[in-house]
Amino acid sequence: MTTAALVALLLRVWVAEHGWSAELDDAATYHVLLRKAGTVEALPATVAQMVDAHSDALANRPWLRELTADCVQPEHWPANRNWLPVVCVLLVQRAQDALAGRLKDPCNGLADQWRARKSKALRSALKRGYHRVGCGRTVNVFLREPK
Repeated sequence: MTTAALVALLLRVWVAEHGWSAELDDAATYHVLLRKAGTVEALPATVAQMVDAHSDALANRPWLRELTADCVQPEHWPANRNWLPVVCVLLVQRAQDALAGRLKDPCNGLADQWRARKSKALRSALKRGYHRVGCGRTVNVFLREPK
């Protein structure tokens, strides 16, 4: 997989998971994905699984599948929303920084996954013994699996 293709996959996961404010969670989610993958070389399969796991979000927002590293407006971008390529370019740069090892893990290697702040999935994970991890200001809650 090319770097541009992996950047596009990261972009899709970040925007699906955190919206266009992904820069708040991008480093933390990248490091969770990297830990799951084990190596940068195995990262494409792990990120692709995340994209597949969000098939509902992709079905409801088909433009997510059309996000690319060159930040061209997706064909199915909603007509009632302005396309802001500058935001896309910033996230692409963050993805490139992540792949080059320039994004520090704000969770210090403690987060195993994340959940939306006000979700049933978060409440369920906490009931199952997952612990919140401090990762700075984030959109989502980052969690450590129970030991």
